[in-house]
Amino acid sequence: SELNDDMLCLQVGSYVAALVSGTHTNSSVQDEAAASVVIIGSDETDDIVHQLKRDMFEGGSVSVGIEVKIVERKSIAIHEWYQPSTHTVRLARSTDQNSGNFIWKFGATRLINPYTTKFLNPSDARKESVNVDALVMASANALHLADPDGNSFRVMKDYVNGLSSLVKEIDKPTIMLGIGIQAKFSDIKDTKHVALHEHQAHLMNEIAKRNTLEKSVSVRGEFTETACINAGVHNCLSMGCPSLSISRERNLGQLLGSKWSAVESKLAHDNSTLKIGIGLPALHDDNMKYAKVVDLLLAICENHDCHFIVQAPYDKNLLLKHAGDKVDVNNVHHFKGGVETWFQFMHQLDFVVSTRIHGGMAGIVNGIPTIIIPTDLRILELINAMKLPYLSFEDVMAKNFESLQAIMGATKKDFIDFEQNRLNRLREYKRMLESVGLEMDPLLLE
Repeated sequence: SELNDDMLCLQVGSYVAALVSGTHTNSSVQDEAAASVVIIGSDETDDIVHQLKRDMFEGGSVSVGIEVKIVERKSIAIHEWYQPSTHTVRLARSTDQNSGNFIWKFGATRLINPYTTKFLNPSDARKESVNVDALVMASANALHLADPDGNSFRVMKDYVNGLSSLVKEIDKPTIMLGIGIQAKFSDIKDTKHVALHEHQAHLMNEIAKRNTLEKSVSVRGEFTETACINAGVHNCLSMGCPSLSISRERNLGQLLGSKWSAVESKLAHDNSTLKIGIGLPALHDDNMKYAKVVDLLLAICENHDCHFIVQAPYDKNLLLKHAGDKVDVNNVHHFKGGVETWFQFMHQLDFVVSTRIHGGMAGIVNGIPTIIIPTDLRILELINAMKLPYLSFEDVMAKNFESLQAIMGATKKDFIDFEQNRLNRLREYKRMLESVGLEMDPLLLE
């Protein structure tokens, strides 16, 4: 049956349910009960609120001390969101050339209160009969700055121009979540003077026209924010990746810090064998750097149970070709269907070392102590923006680390700073969502 869009729902803490009338409780008349359920619509709101207040107190007196917040459900067009995991959706995801995309899409989608928001694909929102209240766009490393004559630049230019067209066509209050530059360390020599190209600045300005908030675009980090400013664009704010919002832990930094200390203690006192997740590097076009990084990862694994996480189709073959029998093929995992099985697997791990940002975030947001090795500029700006634990790429290339203890000792980390920064980012996301009339998921605010 079609989903009834006009329903009245009640949320108490983390519990949410539609309100119905006429439901039988006798299990022997299940068919009759199913037929008799009537969903209560929004026109009953005032009566239901009055009844709730009255019935919470003996004697039927209405209490003025109970706060009931009535929130109107909004319909939004949302670009690049994490759709419910149906069989069809999982099949589509399996063709994605980078499963890390699942992580940032999941983060951006989960920021928004799902019970007060109806999500529509842009193709559906474009229909004349469909009215939406806002446009939310999520993206990643879509801003290519170097090599304007290259094929990748042309492809991403068309992509960005398509986003600008979408903003103008929907023409509703708009925000952008998580967009950033794509750049190797060698692509940009002077990050202070980098600037967006004209078509990229045009996208940001089209978003600014449709939002009264000063900062309506969350960008991946300081390099992208600087590129915006140098192009005369002033609505960009360095926020990192929306995946930082996935965890519902009240104090994620404290949890990560305590687990980090527990791993250090195990390694120092009883030389325990740990179960470690390894995020493989996107260095397939540089054999020397790939070999150096993977040799470091293999050195960590000599005394531990390591599981290698594949994000791109070429990862597995490259690893097995380089490592040979040092890697058990049964310990190479590619989570093609989505974050659900990926996150479930992460909870089995004691530690994560990742050379990809979203492989690292899969550990961080699930409360697993993680070290990220930034192999390019885009990863580095995300690390800086989110205050993530990291081992510098310069150290990896210049030094010979032979154990997990050694790289943990060389890692830059501050879990108190991480947590304070995370909370600040959540407040900024809340402001951005409210600027287009949307609620943040209340579980992030408790």
